[in-house]
Amino acid sequence: MRYPPLVAASVLACLPAAAAQVIFDCPRVIDIAQTTRPSDRSWEQVADSELPPATLTTVTMYTQHPSDGGNLVPDQTGRQDDTEVTLWRLPHDSAPYWMACVYRQSRILLARPVPLEARQCRLTTTLPGQHAGEVVSFVCE
Repeated sequence: MRYPPLVAASVLACLPAAAAQVIFDCPRVIDIAQTTRPSDRSWEQVADSELPPATLTTVTMYTQHPSDGGNLVPDQTGRQDDTEVTLWRLPHDSAPYWMACVYRQSRILLARPVPLEARQCRLTTTLPGQHAGEVVSFVCE
């Protein structure tokens, strides 16, 4: 048969392309300006300069924009060497899934949509007790 390479190439062309790996690099620390509107004007708002800045604590997934709720439960969590790996499998959807960086001592999330072609996202953290479960990486592919 003279055309095996051509046949193989046409079969490969019909296969779906593998999703490119997308690395989400959350800022480790964010500066937050807080304000409040006390109903009782006898209270004075004072900023506590001794409080540490908001630090990255984890990354989570949403089925829609985080302001609309829809926190996505991980499909799998396990240990790998000296890290913990959390995996979300993403069935095809016409709307994007969202990821969000979560910060300690803050109600602020930093969020981005996950590319539509991504089929899974993986969070890798250090084990609790080692640098307080620090985020190592968050990758979708």
